[in-house]
Amino acid sequence: MPYTLVTPHYPPVCRPVLLLPTILGRILHNRLAEQEGYQLCEPETLTVADHASRIQKGEVLEECNSTTHCCYTVQSVEKIMKRGTHCVLPLGLDCVRRLHRAEIFPIIIFVASTERSARRLKHKLRQKCLTEAQLLECSRSEEPLLDKLPCLYRTIPPENWSDSASLVDTLLYVVQDEQRKIVWVEPDLW
Repeated sequence: MPYTLVTPHYPPVCRPVLLLPTILGRILHNRLAEQEGYQLCEPETLTVADHASRIQKGEVLEECNSTTHCCYTVQSVEKIMKRGTHCVLPLGLDCVRRLHRAEIFPIIIFVASTERSARRLKHKLRQKCLTEAQLLECSRSEEPLLDKLPCLYRTIPPENWSDSASLVDTLLYVVQDEQRKIVWVEPDLW
């Protein structure tokens, strides 16, 4: 973030983890959540009044189903964090600013993809009915959006892992490393 006014934040608890590209995140969320000290964020089903109130307060991070008012909320993330556990967020980039407004600063990890690295995940992709081309397209479309975030993110290059098990090990190391750092965030201008 060159020439940008930023403020330091010192998160006292385990920060949530956001894995990108989102297609790869869908494959790895459960694997990461199985590790000790990690838990997958689950959506809540809210009443109509509670849903409207939380939407107005900006506490809804992402909708799962608008007709049943099933959604991911700031409170569900906070509940996991208070246990001293990293909350694995099965969400997209849209939730980052809403989390920042709630003084929650996620660890954002982008796993860079190439054709060769996508082939390493062929089996995992097929289990989710996805193709290598879809992973690469998602990666190409989301990577430019990372530079628009109000905070820093971490990239894992494709040569740092050889299969899904080593990728999870790399993710665990990166989360541990990022948790120790000061979080520098642009002020929310809107």
